[in-house]
Amino acid sequence: MIKTRFAPSPTGELHIGGARTALFCYLWAKKNQGQFILRIEDTDQERNKEEFVNNLYKDLVWLGVKPDESIFQTGEHGPYRQTQRLDIYRKYIEKLLEEKKAYYCFCSPEELAQEKERFIRENKRSNYQYSRKCLQLSEKEIHSFLRQQTPYVLRLKIPQERNYSFPDLVRKEVNFQGKDIEDFVLFRQNSIPNFNFACAVDDYLMKISHVLRGEEHLSNTGKQLVLYEMFGWNPPFFSHISIILNKEKKKLSKRDKETSQWQLISQLREKGYLPSAIVNYLLFLGWHPGNNQEIFSLSEAIKIFNLEGFHASGAVYDLEKLNWYNNHYIRQLPEKDFAEHAWQFLGKKYDLEPKKKAWVKQISLLFRPQLNNFQELIDLTTYFFQRPAPKVEIKENEVLWIEELRKELSKLDKWEVENIKSVLKSACLNNQAPKKEFYLLVRNLLTGVDKGPELPQIIYLLNKLEINKRFNISLAGRKSPISNSFEN
Repeated sequence: MIKTRFAPSPTGELHIGGARTALFCYLWAKKNQGQFILRIEDTDQERNKEEFVNNLYKDLVWLGVKPDESIFQTGEHGPYRQTQRLDIYRKYIEKLLEEKKAYYCFCSPEELAQEKERFIRENKRSNYQYSRKCLQLSEKEIHSFLRQQTPYVLRLKIPQERNYSFPDLVRKEVNFQGKDIEDFVLFRQNSIPNFNFACAVDDYLMKISHVLRGEEHLSNTGKQLVLYEMFGWNPPFFSHISIILNKEKKKLSKRDKETSQWQLISQLREKGYLPSAIVNYLLFLGWHPGNNQEIFSLSEAIKIFNLEGFHASGAVYDLEKLNWYNNHYIRQLPEKDFAEHAWQFLGKKYDLEPKKKAWVKQISLLFRPQLNNFQELIDLTTYFFQRPAPKVEIKENEVLWIEELRKELSKLDKWEVENIKSVLKSACLNNQAPKKEFYLLVRNLLTGVDKGPELPQIIYLLNKLEINKRFNISLAGRKSPISNSFEN
């Protein structure tokens, strides 16, 4: 059976890079009627937070990438937290010690730092590796250090003469030499395993068939393959996905000014991005279906996904393209769902009563075609909820225009868009006002902005009473304090 896993450390919120990895793992498992496992690699006790564990799971489920097994849906491969698997790791480290494939290292951090400094100074290069000093210790010396409770770590004895290779499903064949791998730490005295050791043991015991992860893990794969060989296990298939780049083609960083507030799934959700849009966008971030189709639902993505579609070059995180996808999915939403999303943002922002829902829906629909995300509604619709201060000086002849328009609007028995449109047209003609100047003046007095939906629609939704108040304020030359308490 095909089994994939997503194994994050709960040291932060779910990043788009992690979400992309989880998506690819999920798609490959579901494509093959397999299983997708969520494993929590929580051995970094200083940085782990339980809230991140819950949020990681919540974000995955929100995206539709729901694990088959995790701490929330247990199965035959648990436990799913590494801190709950320490007894398992001890069993396998003891096996390596018994077979002389691992050894005790009692070198202090200070000794190691001095050794590294001396190596760099004498060799004029920085590719330092541990000298294997403690590999030469006798059993007697080891027992003596242990009796004295000297701090130690356990290191893997790398077969330096061995050459290794593995078929990477993205980069074809990858080769490396044992002599280029340091005798890395497997276990610390506090019984916490090293990442590579725990990862290799977990992937084997959980029967993971395919490991899909970022190319930054290539060096880790080499270390894990050495462990697989030492235990006599068959390794999984590996796919190392291209890294995500910024627009300058450098590795995406949380410090990138343009995207720093758009890199976490929680940030995107809070800004009003839809999960379907995010999933569709992430699908193309390092992968391609081989045709020109750009819109895929999650179920469609499962059907067409393959491991041949990955490309080795870096994938650029493009907010414009993400916005394009989100705009598409916003426009495709059923009107009822769209209105509910809009209410979640505007109702909360302005603390509106539920009876305003229908009115908010009408306002929001005016802006639907242009929305990149629902948060944009807040800035686009401000003048419906807060009375703008006048921003233009009104000339004497323009006062006459506005007075007549106000008078004619007040006479309307049926407050409808078509009737408002007729009044605007006649007021403009009766005053022989230049059409562009007339409409721009009215728009500016009522909204404080120069652009927006059609003016009759704005006037209709503001309603007769509020229109009159705004004209009064403008004509009196007084500034009104911002208020959202007017009648609608």
